[in-house]
Amino acid sequence: MPSFHRDNIVVDGLNASWFLAPAVLRRLHQGGVTAVNATLAAWHGQRETLDLIGAAYTTLRLNADIAQQVLTVQDITAAKAAGKVGLMFGFQDTSPIEGRLQQLEVYHRLGVRIMQLTYNTANASGCGCQLPLDTGLTGFGREVIAEMNRLGILLDLSHCGSRTTLEAIEASTQPVAITHANASDFIPTARNKSDEALRACAAKGGVIGAVGVPVMISRIMPARLDDYLDAIEDLVQRVGPDHVGLGPDFMEDMPQEVLDASVKDLPPEIVAAYAAMPPTVGFESVSKLPQVTAGLLARGLASEDVRKIIGGNWLRLYAQVW
Repeated sequence: MPSFHRDNIVVDGLNASWFLAPAVLRRLHQGGVTAVNATLAAWHGQRETLDLIGAAYTTLRLNADIAQQVLTVQDITAAKAAGKVGLMFGFQDTSPIEGRLQQLEVYHRLGVRIMQLTYNTANASGCGCQLPLDTGLTGFGREVIAEMNRLGILLDLSHCGSRTTLEAIEASTQPVAITHANASDFIPTARNKSDEALRACAAKGGVIGAVGVPVMISRIMPARLDDYLDAIEDLVQRVGPDHVGLGPDFMEDMPQEVLDASVKDLPPEIVAAYAAMPPTVGFESVSKLPQVTAGLLARGLASEDVRKIIGGNWLRLYAQVW
């Protein structure tokens, strides 16, 4: 592992792997990850979500030699000092609150620190990116954002539709995140974001995590590590080095039934493309994250900018919002 990667705080801004599998924690540890936004729930109801949180507690207890929960920025620095991976509990939808605003505080007390407003379709808060018509933020969505701001839960807009994204950025009194998306002008997909959205997020003080999903970084399969580095550099050119982080969106060790549920609302051609895409050559797993750091340095990016991209920008955002 390159010393620069080993010596700095490294944050995986979004990872949707099956965190109940110890092998996932080992790969994060092998990849030198200091802290990870660990997706525990998305479309799930409250009971299933609570079961998943409980299972995550058990997994952390059984793997306490390499992992710990993160509730504060100080926990991230403590994880670095201890040589462990810090898990930040995250949701990729507000569906787990089941339309009840007070459930946000319950989840916050259980350790949830990052929450995506919508997944791919509509919910009580707003519209996802796969809808043909985005009608924007709902009244309840505005209440959700205000309560997340109050509690210190970072608002994630990665899967939101274009109008919902812009209205949510405007409604939030805190900086927001786009934890796993690239520029739509880089690769045009429903998930990637317009320059307007990227600039608005940055202007609010937020961070965009460059996503590494192969079909979102290259038109030619297999995608390669250089394609991911291109996506990172493209974001830096659009919003500056102070607003770009890593958000690869790995889905390692995911049970088939969970994979199926994650794409159930996507058009058939997109589901087929996801099913057929091979892993990114040179970045097949989060364990290969040191290669990203090495690649950015080899391209001549200033070491201070690389330090921000691999973790410093996320750390600054968490400190401001939490």
